[in-house]
Amino acid sequence: MIRQQMKNPARLTTMHSRVSRGGAPLCVAWAATLAASTLTLIPWRELLGGEPDWWWGATAIVIISLFASTLLVESLRPVRGYLTIISLIFFLGFGGGWQIGLVPFIRGSQFWIDSVESAPWAISALATHLLRLVIPLTIFGYLLARGRSLRDIYLVKGEISAMVEPSRLIGMKKPEPWTRVGSVFAMIFSAGTVAFVLLSARPSMDVLIGVLPLVPVAIVIAVMNGFNEEFTLRAAPLSELVAAVGKDQALLMTTVFFGLGHFYGVPPNLIGVALAGFLGWFLGKSILETRGFFWAWFIHFVQDVFVFTFLAMAVV
Repeated sequence: MIRQQMKNPARLTTMHSRVSRGGAPLCVAWAATLAASTLTLIPWRELLGGEPDWWWGATAIVIISLFASTLLVESLRPVRGYLTIISLIFFLGFGGGWQIGLVPFIRGSQFWIDSVESAPWAISALATHLLRLVIPLTIFGYLLARGRSLRDIYLVKGEISAMVEPSRLIGMKKPEPWTRVGSVFAMIFSAGTVAFVLLSARPSMDVLIGVLPLVPVAIVIAVMNGFNEEFTLRAAPLSELVAAVGKDQALLMTTVFFGLGHFYGVPPNLIGVALAGFLGWFLGKSILETRGFFWAWFIHFVQDVFVFTFLAMAVV
Protein backbone atom coordinates (compact mmCIF):
# COMPACT_ATOMS: atom_id res chain seq x y z
CA MET A 1 0.00 0.00 0.00
CA ILE A 2 2.78 2.41 0.97
CA ARG A 3 4.72 1.54 -2.17
CA GLN A 4 1.66 2.19 -4.31
CA GLN A 5 1.22 5.61 -2.70
CA MET A 6 4.90 6.40 -3.20
CA LYS A 7 4.50 5.60 -6.87
CA ASN A 8 1.47 7.85 -7.16
CA PRO A 9 2.39 11.32 -5.78
CA ALA A 10 -0.84 12.80 -7.16
CA ARG A 11 -2.83 10.45 -4.95
CA LEU A 12 -0.70 11.37 -1.95
CA THR A 13 -1.32 15.07 -2.65
CA THR A 14 -5.07 14.46 -2.88
CA MET A 15 -5.11 12.52 0.41
CA HIS A 16 -3.06 15.22 2.15
CA SER A 17 -5.43 17.88 0.80
CA ARG A 18 -8.43 16.04 2.18
CA VAL A 19 -6.81 15.70 5.60
CA SER A 20 -5.72 19.36 5.73
CA ARG A 21 -9.20 20.53 4.76
CA GLY A 22 -10.89 18.73 7.62
CA GLY A 23 -10.33 18.16 11.31
CA ALA A 24 -8.72 20.84 13.42
CA PRO A 25 -8.28 23.57 10.75
CA LEU A 26 -11.95 23.34 9.83
CA CYS A 27 -13.02 23.44 13.49
CA VAL A 28 -10.84 26.48 14.21
CA ALA A 29 -12.15 28.31 11.14
CA TRP A 30 -15.76 27.61 12.15
CA ALA A 31 -15.11 28.62 15.77
CA ALA A 32 -13.66 31.97 14.67
CA THR A 33 -16.51 32.55 12.23
CA LEU A 34 -19.22 31.95 14.83
CA ALA A 35 -17.36 33.87 17.55
CA ALA A 36 -17.09 36.97 15.35
CA SER A 37 -20.75 36.75 14.30
CA THR A 38 -23.91 37.74 16.17
CA LEU A 39 -24.64 34.13 17.19
CA THR A 40 -23.83 34.62 20.87
CA LEU A 41 -25.38 38.10 20.99
CA ILE A 42 -28.81 37.17 19.64
CA PRO A 43 -29.98 35.10 22.68
CA TRP A 44 -28.86 37.84 25.10
CA ARG A 45 -30.64 40.59 23.19
CA GLU A 46 -33.79 38.59 22.59
CA LEU A 47 -34.20 36.88 25.99
CA LEU A 48 -32.55 39.29 28.43
CA GLY A 49 -32.45 42.59 26.57
CA GLY A 50 -29.25 44.47 25.81
CA GLU A 51 -25.93 42.69 25.97
CA PRO A 52 -23.41 41.89 28.72
CA ASP A 53 -20.56 44.35 29.26
CA TRP A 54 -18.04 41.52 29.13
CA TRP A 55 -19.16 40.16 25.76
CA TRP A 56 -16.77 42.12 23.52
CA GLY A 57 -13.73 41.46 25.69
CA ALA A 58 -14.52 37.75 26.04
CA THR A 59 -15.09 37.40 22.30
CA ALA A 60 -11.88 39.28 21.55
CA ILE A 61 -9.94 36.85 23.77
CA VAL A 62 -11.48 33.86 21.95
CA ILE A 63 -10.61 35.26 18.51
CA ILE A 64 -7.06 36.19 19.55
CA SER A 65 -6.57 32.74 21.09
CA LEU A 66 -7.77 31.01 17.93
CA PHE A 67 -5.45 33.16 15.83
CA ALA A 68 -2.55 32.42 18.16
CA SER A 69 -3.20 28.70 17.75
CA THR A 70 -2.49 29.03 14.01
CA LEU A 71 0.93 30.45 14.89
CA LEU A 72 1.77 27.72 17.39
CA VAL A 73 0.30 24.60 15.76
CA GLU A 74 1.69 23.70 12.35
CA SER A 75 -1.42 21.78 11.24
CA LEU A 76 -3.53 24.95 11.68
CA ARG A 77 -1.32 27.03 9.39
CA PRO A 78 -3.68 26.66 6.36
CA VAL A 79 -6.38 28.76 8.08
CA ARG A 80 -4.04 31.48 9.41
CA GLY A 81 -4.86 33.82 6.53
CA TYR A 82 -8.59 33.42 7.13
CA LEU A 83 -8.17 33.90 10.89
CA THR A 84 -6.32 37.14 10.15
CA ILE A 85 -9.18 38.36 7.96
CA ILE A 86 -11.89 37.40 10.46
CA SER A 87 -9.87 39.16 13.20
CA LEU A 88 -9.66 42.34 11.08
CA ILE A 89 -13.39 42.11 10.37
CA PHE A 90 -14.14 41.84 14.08
CA PHE A 91 -11.74 44.46 15.44
CA LEU A 92 -12.33 47.01 12.69
CA GLY A 93 -16.08 46.93 12.93
CA PHE A 94 -18.00 44.19 11.09
CA GLY A 95 -18.02 41.76 14.00
CA GLY A 96 -20.70 41.30 16.62
CA GLY A 97 -23.56 42.62 14.58
CA TRP A 98 -21.34 45.18 12.85
CA GLN A 99 -21.82 47.57 15.77
CA ILE A 100 -18.56 47.06 17.68
CA GLY A 101 -14.98 47.83 16.66
CA LEU A 102 -12.81 50.71 15.45
CA VAL A 103 -15.19 52.10 12.83
CA PRO A 104 -18.29 51.99 15.10
CA PHE A 105 -16.16 53.55 17.86
CA ILE A 106 -15.27 56.49 15.59
CA ARG A 107 -18.91 56.84 14.54
CA GLY A 108 -19.91 56.95 18.18
CA SER A 109 -17.42 59.66 19.13
CA GLN A 110 -18.68 63.11 20.04
CA PHE A 111 -16.67 64.65 17.21
CA TRP A 112 -18.35 62.41 14.63
CA ILE A 113 -21.79 63.00 16.09
CA ASP A 114 -21.32 66.78 16.11
CA SER A 115 -19.65 67.16 12.73
CA VAL A 116 -21.09 64.32 10.61
CA GLU A 117 -24.29 62.95 12.10
CA SER A 118 -25.76 66.44 12.31
CA ALA A 119 -24.98 67.16 8.64
CA PRO A 120 -27.54 66.69 5.84
CA TRP A 121 -28.25 63.06 4.95
CA ALA A 122 -26.21 63.10 1.73
CA ILE A 123 -23.05 64.32 3.49
CA SER A 124 -23.54 62.12 6.54
CA ALA A 125 -24.21 58.97 4.52
CA LEU A 126 -21.29 59.54 2.16
CA ALA A 127 -18.90 60.20 5.06
CA THR A 128 -20.08 57.08 6.88
CA HIS A 129 -19.51 54.82 3.89
CA LEU A 130 -16.15 56.38 3.13
CA LEU A 131 -15.15 55.61 6.72
CA ARG A 132 -16.35 52.01 6.35
CA LEU A 133 -13.96 51.57 3.41
CA VAL A 134 -11.19 51.43 6.03
CA ILE A 135 -12.12 47.78 6.58
CA PRO A 136 -11.83 46.39 3.02
CA LEU A 137 -8.80 48.57 2.25
CA THR A 138 -6.98 47.21 5.33
CA ILE A 139 -7.80 43.62 4.34
CA PHE A 140 -6.77 44.38 0.76
CA GLY A 141 -3.42 45.72 1.98
CA TYR A 142 -2.89 42.61 4.12
CA LEU A 143 -3.55 40.27 1.18
CA LEU A 144 -1.24 42.25 -1.10
CA ALA A 145 1.46 42.06 1.57
CA ARG A 146 1.06 38.27 1.50
CA GLY A 147 1.82 38.30 -2.19
CA ARG A 148 -1.74 37.69 -3.37
CA SER A 149 -2.63 38.96 -6.84
CA LEU A 150 -5.95 40.57 -7.77
CA ARG A 151 -6.94 37.31 -9.45
CA ASP A 152 -6.07 35.33 -6.30
CA ILE A 153 -8.51 37.42 -4.26
CA TYR A 154 -11.21 37.44 -6.98
CA LEU A 155 -10.86 41.20 -7.43
CA VAL A 156 -11.19 40.89 -11.20
CA LYS A 157 -14.21 40.79 -13.50
CA GLY A 158 -13.85 37.07 -13.98
CA GLU A 159 -15.46 34.91 -16.63
CA ILE A 160 -18.93 36.48 -16.47
CA SER A 161 -20.36 33.95 -18.94
CA ALA A 162 -19.11 30.90 -17.03
CA MET A 163 -21.58 28.07 -16.50
CA VAL A 164 -23.61 27.94 -13.28
CA GLU A 165 -23.36 24.63 -11.45
CA PRO A 166 -26.90 23.19 -11.14
CA SER A 167 -28.49 23.53 -7.70
CA ARG A 168 -31.90 22.72 -6.28
CA LEU A 169 -31.75 25.93 -4.25
CA ILE A 170 -32.18 27.95 -7.43
CA GLY A 171 -34.26 25.37 -9.29
CA MET A 172 -31.58 24.47 -11.83
CA LYS A 173 -31.21 20.95 -13.23
CA LYS A 174 -28.68 21.70 -15.95
CA PRO A 175 -25.83 24.23 -16.34
CA GLU A 176 -26.68 27.67 -17.68
CA PRO A 177 -24.45 30.71 -18.28
CA TRP A 178 -24.01 33.28 -15.52
CA THR A 179 -24.91 36.00 -18.02
CA ARG A 180 -28.47 34.66 -18.00
CA VAL A 181 -28.78 33.49 -14.39
CA GLY A 182 -27.04 36.57 -12.96
CA SER A 183 -29.26 38.94 -14.94
CA VAL A 184 -32.45 37.11 -13.93
CA PHE A 185 -31.57 37.02 -10.25
CA ALA A 186 -30.46 40.67 -10.28
CA MET A 187 -33.97 41.55 -11.44
CA ILE A 188 -35.59 39.18 -8.92
CA PHE A 189 -33.63 40.51 -5.94
CA SER A 190 -34.19 44.10 -7.01
CA ALA A 191 -37.90 43.59 -7.58
CA GLY A 192 -38.21 42.00 -4.15
CA THR A 193 -36.42 44.95 -2.57
CA VAL A 194 -38.65 47.48 -4.36
CA ALA A 195 -41.78 45.56 -3.34
CA PHE A 196 -40.64 45.48 0.29
CA VAL A 197 -39.88 49.22 0.27
CA LEU A 198 -43.21 50.17 -1.28
CA LEU A 199 -45.24 47.89 0.99
CA SER A 200 -43.46 48.86 4.21
CA ALA A 201 -42.97 52.59 3.64
CA ARG A 202 -45.95 53.30 1.37
CA PRO A 203 -44.34 56.56 0.18
CA SER A 204 -46.57 59.25 -1.28
CA MET A 205 -46.02 60.66 -4.74
CA ASP A 206 -44.61 63.84 -3.17
CA VAL A 207 -41.99 61.77 -1.31
CA LEU A 208 -41.07 59.83 -4.45
CA ILE A 209 -40.58 63.06 -6.36
CA GLY A 210 -38.78 64.72 -3.48
CA VAL A 211 -36.23 61.89 -3.17
CA LEU A 212 -35.15 62.10 -6.83
CA PRO A 213 -32.33 64.64 -6.17
CA LEU A 214 -30.85 62.20 -3.65
CA VAL A 215 -30.83 59.22 -6.02
CA PRO A 216 -27.32 60.05 -7.39
CA VAL A 217 -26.04 60.00 -3.80
CA ALA A 218 -27.75 56.64 -3.23
CA ILE A 219 -26.02 55.29 -6.36
CA VAL A 220 -22.56 56.42 -5.18
CA ILE A 221 -23.16 54.86 -1.76
CA ALA A 222 -24.41 51.65 -3.39
CA VAL A 223 -21.17 51.45 -5.38
CA MET A 224 -19.09 51.75 -2.19
CA ASN A 225 -21.24 49.47 -0.06
CA GLY A 226 -21.36 46.78 -2.74
CA PHE A 227 -17.56 46.74 -2.88
CA ASN A 228 -17.23 46.94 0.89
CA GLU A 229 -19.44 43.99 1.76
CA GLU A 230 -18.68 41.77 -1.23
CA PHE A 231 -14.93 42.06 -0.79
CA THR A 232 -14.82 42.11 3.02
CA LEU A 233 -17.39 39.40 3.71
CA ARG A 234 -17.09 37.23 0.62
CA ALA A 235 -14.23 37.58 -1.86
CA ALA A 236 -11.42 38.04 0.68
CA PRO A 237 -12.51 35.26 3.09
CA LEU A 238 -13.23 32.87 0.21
CA SER A 239 -9.81 33.51 -1.30
CA GLU A 240 -8.17 32.20 1.89
CA LEU A 241 -10.72 29.53 2.81
CA VAL A 242 -11.12 27.52 -0.39
CA ALA A 243 -7.61 26.05 -0.37
CA ALA A 244 -7.75 25.49 3.40
CA VAL A 245 -11.16 23.85 3.94
CA GLY A 246 -12.59 23.26 0.47
CA LYS A 247 -15.10 25.13 -1.67
CA ASP A 248 -18.27 23.79 -0.02
CA GLN A 249 -17.22 24.59 3.55
CA ALA A 250 -15.82 27.97 2.50
CA LEU A 251 -19.10 28.95 0.86
CA LEU A 252 -21.14 27.67 3.81
CA MET A 253 -18.98 29.54 6.32
CA THR A 254 -19.27 32.91 4.59
CA THR A 255 -23.00 32.31 4.05
CA VAL A 256 -23.65 31.67 7.75
CA PHE A 257 -21.62 34.70 8.83
CA PHE A 258 -23.41 37.00 6.39
CA GLY A 259 -26.84 35.62 7.28
CA LEU A 260 -26.37 35.95 11.05
CA GLY A 261 -25.22 39.54 10.57
CA HIS A 262 -28.68 40.39 9.22
CA PHE A 263 -30.71 39.15 12.20
CA TYR A 264 -31.25 42.82 13.06
CA GLY A 265 -31.36 43.93 9.44
CA VAL A 266 -34.26 44.71 7.11
CA PRO A 267 -36.29 42.50 7.25
CA PRO A 268 -35.24 41.37 10.75
CA ASN A 269 -35.16 38.11 12.71
CA LEU A 270 -35.01 34.65 11.15
CA ILE A 271 -36.59 35.87 7.92
CA GLY A 272 -33.75 38.35 7.51
CA VAL A 273 -31.17 35.65 8.29
CA ALA A 274 -32.71 33.27 5.73
CA LEU A 275 -33.02 35.89 2.96
CA ALA A 276 -29.55 37.35 3.57
CA GLY A 277 -28.12 33.84 3.86
CA PHE A 278 -29.56 32.83 0.50
CA LEU A 279 -28.31 36.05 -1.10
CA GLY A 280 -24.87 35.52 0.44
CA TRP A 281 -24.75 31.93 -0.80
CA PHE A 282 -25.78 32.95 -4.32
CA LEU A 283 -23.25 35.79 -4.52
CA GLY A 284 -20.49 33.61 -3.09
CA LYS A 285 -21.37 30.94 -5.64
CA SER A 286 -20.99 33.52 -8.42
CA ILE A 287 -17.53 34.50 -7.18
CA LEU A 288 -16.29 30.92 -7.03
CA GLU A 289 -17.75 29.83 -10.35
CA THR A 290 -16.75 32.88 -12.39
CA ARG A 291 -13.48 33.35 -10.50
CA GLY A 292 -14.35 37.03 -10.29
CA PHE A 293 -16.15 39.87 -8.58
CA PHE A 294 -18.52 41.18 -11.24
CA TRP A 295 -21.83 39.42 -10.60
CA ALA A 296 -21.58 39.58 -6.80
CA TRP A 297 -20.86 43.30 -6.86
CA PHE A 298 -23.38 44.11 -9.62
CA ILE A 299 -26.31 42.28 -8.00
CA HIS A 300 -25.49 43.80 -4.62
CA PHE A 301 -25.11 47.25 -6.16
CA VAL A 302 -28.46 47.21 -7.99
CA GLN A 303 -30.27 46.08 -4.86
CA ASP A 304 -28.51 48.70 -2.71
CA VAL A 305 -29.56 51.54 -5.02
CA PHE A 306 -33.16 50.91 -3.93
CA VAL A 307 -32.18 50.30 -0.29
CA PHE A 308 -30.35 53.63 0.05
CA THR A 309 -33.02 55.48 -1.90
CA PHE A 310 -35.49 54.09 0.63
CA LEU A 311 -33.31 55.37 3.49
CA ALA A 312 -33.12 58.78 1.82
CA MET A 313 -36.91 58.97 1.85
CA ALA A 314 -36.78 59.40 5.62
CA VAL A 315 -35.24 62.86 5.20
CA VAL A 316 -37.56 64.07 2.42
